Amino acid sequence: MLADKKILYVEDEEDIRNELVEILGLEFNNILVAANGHEGLELYKEHHPDLVISDIQMPKMDGLSMCKSIKEIDKDANIILMTAFNEESFIASAKDHNIHHYITKPIKINELYDCIESCFKDEDV
Repeated sequence: MLADKKILYVEDEEDIRNELVEILGLEFNNILVAANGHEGLELYKEHHPDLVISDIQMPKMDGLSMCKSIKEIDKDANIILMTAFNEESFIASAKDHNIHHYITKPIKINELYDCIESCFKDEDV
């Protein structure tokens, strides 16, 4: 069941973070929240969430660097990256880090939920 999946959400912009946590909270029971990539990586190491949803541009550690470190811990980690940019260089960089799910901002909730479901499509949820 998706509601029982543990989600790590990493976003540096407080208003966006609070809004999406509220929306995700309608569907998920366990949401970990971080304000930058460094905090996100520490939470990942401690809690091993089922899914990471992260912004790219953040202070202290950007989302791609955090995701690279997470993939070194677990090459099969489910990660969705969010960005305000829709550039080929971003897409190539995400694929280089074995990240196949990304969403451009502003976030469309239906698109986000489609990506989340896609992450778990091979599991019995």
